[in-house]
Amino acid sequence: MIEGRAEVEILGQRLSVRGRGTPEYIRELAAYLNGRVEGVQEQGRLQDPLRLSLLAGLHLADELFRSREGDREIAARLDRLLERLDRILAEGGGSGSATAG
Repeated sequence: MIEGRAEVEILGQRLSVRGRGTPEYIRELAAYLNGRVEGVQEQGRLQDPLRLSLLAGLHLADELFRSREGDREIAARLDRLLERLDRILAEGGGSGSATAG
């Protein structure tokens, strides 16, 4: 993956960030984080940048964990469907008469 560098601003602080991805991608990440921090600020009326950042980080970690759980559920469902398809094909049901359901 490309390693890029970008100047970003989060909570009014300008940072030079280097990381995986293009400069545009890094700026997009920073904008997303800044939006989440501002959302926390609006909800709780906090002003301390450290507390805002920590709460926004918790929100993002929650989002990540929920996304991972959703991915696991989709993978499990896909596995069940593939097993079902394998059984149908093994039983000779691959002649076009199988129905969805």
